[in-house]
Amino acid sequence: MDNRKSSKEEKKIKKIIDTVFFNDRGDTIETQTAYLKNNYKLIIFPALDKKNEGVINFRLVNGKKDNTYLLVESFIANYCPYYEGIDFQNYFALHSNGGGTSNFYFWLYDKETGNEVLTGITGNFDLKNELILYTDEDDEYKIFIYDVNTKVKTFIDLPYELMDKHECTQYNNSPKTLYIKQVTKEYYYLAFSICEPLLVEFRVKKSK
Repeated sequence: MDNRKSSKEEKKIKKIIDTVFFNDRGDTIETQTAYLKNNYKLIIFPALDKKNEGVINFRLVNGKKDNTYLLVESFIANYCPYYEGIDFQNYFALHSNGGGTSNFYFWLYDKETGNEVLTGITGNFDLKNELILYTDEDDEYKIFIYDVNTKVKTFIDLPYELMDKHECTQYNNSPKTLYIKQVTKEYYYLAFSICEPLLVEFRVKKSK
């Protein structure tokens, strides 16, 4: 065995372990590890690219498959995505507040390819039925339900006539409290959490 080569490798590993990265606030950027469905392991970590610039990458490990993807080219805290437990069978979501706005954003990724497939302002995640309720700021801030499996988007036309009948839904932020209450073969049933324990509910027919 070449002791010089062994020593060189040990030093390289130690250098990686000892490297500490800081965001724009001076806080340490920690590596985040999560175990996802279908035997995937997700690792989000800071690194330096070939130009010695700070980046955030993520790795997806599944058996012998081990791929690394670029997440963001910045150490700015408000732009650093993190995992918050949103895990579907074949997809997962990351979050950030998108640069210090009042909105929280999500990015949906394909586990198989690492590709981003959807982004928007976070609303409600129905993990059981694999649905995402979100606002699309690139489409006039319309609200949609996205079926993760069929990739079909259903537009949510807010029932203003119903909302005008209840004090709790007359506030500007009431649409932000929408959540998916029930799913049938043909309809999505949505309700406003701001009104609870009063149930203010409406239904929307699924798009095909």
